[in-house]
Amino acid sequence: MIPTPLSPERNFASVPLSLAVAVPTVRLIPVSRSEYDAFVKEQIHEFADQKVRAGHWRAEEAAELSRHAVESFLPKGGPSESHRVYRAVDESNRGVGWIWVGPPPVRLLNLPTRRWLYQITVDAHLRGKGYGRAMLAATEQLVSREGAREIYLNVFRWNLIARALYDSAGYEVVHESETETGMRKALNQEVTR
Repeated sequence: MIPTPLSPERNFASVPLSLAVAVPTVRLIPVSRSEYDAFVKEQIHEFADQKVRAGHWRAEEAAELSRHAVESFLPKGGPSESHRVYRAVDESNRGVGWIWVGPPPVRLLNLPTRRWLYQITVDAHLRGKGYGRAMLAATEQLVSREGAREIYLNVFRWNLIARALYDSAGYEVVHESETETGMRKALNQEVTR
């Protein structure tokens, strides 16, 4: 008997499989004053936790150090010059995450054609559904329209999910330390991965 596509003898391991996965679409909307205040509060908490986990700070000092670091760029009353916070929303205007972008924190890198992605956060219950990739692409488009030709970021080495996202989106490593990896991407270029 010759196996047909529907016969039980068919070896399905050799049948090519293609899946069409819908990629979410997001828009970046500047945050309101109350959203900004909530974002800053959450950033202070999250950054403190990340720095403790990385071994940079002791738990008892982390909240104060984090508050000082975050508020130097995102002070009460609104972000400092050229820093912006966006709420990412999906097609139904549901909030799905946050983006914080601005000039590089390192003076040597601070040129008008460079931006720094300080934070990309997908709301916890929506992680693993493509929103991080959609938010990253929207951020790249936003800063590219503003004249940026490169975007930089740091990722903690233990954050393997974020690192995989950046690798697959065409970011390249520019420096590595024991706890962090610095990455950059040239904008307006096709990803060949």
